[in-house]
Amino acid sequence: MTTRREFIGHAAAGAALLATQQGFAEEVAAGSKSEVVVGKGSAEEIIPKIFKKIGGIERFVKPGSRVMIKPNMSFANPPDWGTCTSPEAVYTMAKLCLDAGAKRVIICDNTLREPEQCKEKTGIAEAIKSLKGVVIFIPKQDSMFIAKSDERAKSLPSTEVVKQVYQSDCLISLPCAKSHSAGGVSLNLKGQMGLIKERGTFHRETDMHTAIPELLYYMKPHVSFVDATRALLDNGPAGPGKVVQLNTFVGGVDPVAVDSYAVTLASWYGKTFDGTKVKHLKNAGAMKLGNVESSMITEIAV
Repeated sequence: MTTRREFIGHAAAGAALLATQQGFAEEVAAGSKSEVVVGKGSAEEIIPKIFKKIGGIERFVKPGSRVMIKPNMSFANPPDWGTCTSPEAVYTMAKLCLDAGAKRVIICDNTLREPEQCKEKTGIAEAIKSLKGVVIFIPKQDSMFIAKSDERAKSLPSTEVVKQVYQSDCLISLPCAKSHSAGGVSLNLKGQMGLIKERGTFHRETDMHTAIPELLYYMKPHVSFVDATRALLDNGPAGPGKVVQLNTFVGGVDPVAVDSYAVTLASWYGKTFDGTKVKHLKNAGAMKLGNVESSMITEIAV
């Protein structure tokens, strides 16, 4: 079992990731509210405005740093299906990181479908091809993962995480907004399953609604967004299904609060509900991993 001390010893980047997680946990324990920034418009217009409201991208991305962006890229579908993060959002985020001085930007997702088709069909490969220093990394070899354990986790006491997570100075979560047949919705917390080796165990061997928030014990994004350019309202995660154009982005440092707010943007499966009605988000709140109650979330408009 990996102890906290051993984890810190892996790399300076890993230490920074853990420190961010611990700091936020203390805020939640103290009963602090979470700020969620919301804007309607294009990725190019809104994402920079969200960063400005939460302290600027320089708060997260330092000159010479290595940044990982985690989008939804798992299905070889076109953007208008709403199953993957929009190519415009991925391009905008990657360019902002480069402009802030990042030396390397890694766009990472352990896709469920064939990697090359996912890169092509989603439009993400084409969108970022002009950005020097930006690469798409789809981990499929065993050597690309590292085994991790955490004594706090009850349903997911161990898992294998993409090594690059711990070799990055900043982890940015950038999922799309979509429904999920097993998880209810797939946003930031559910999307982190794309950074582990074997997600099938969530369906076969764990209580999924507890295991999903427990992923935050292993990796917590420094900043989390939801790309609600489109929302896949049913038949997720693979689609096709009913898609609505929301042209909205949500961001903040508390992924639970960001997800909880994003749930309220649309009517899922023909019903309107908030984050407390999504089991894995409700559990994350109970585990003090973030704020899920609307009374503990402050909305800031841009």
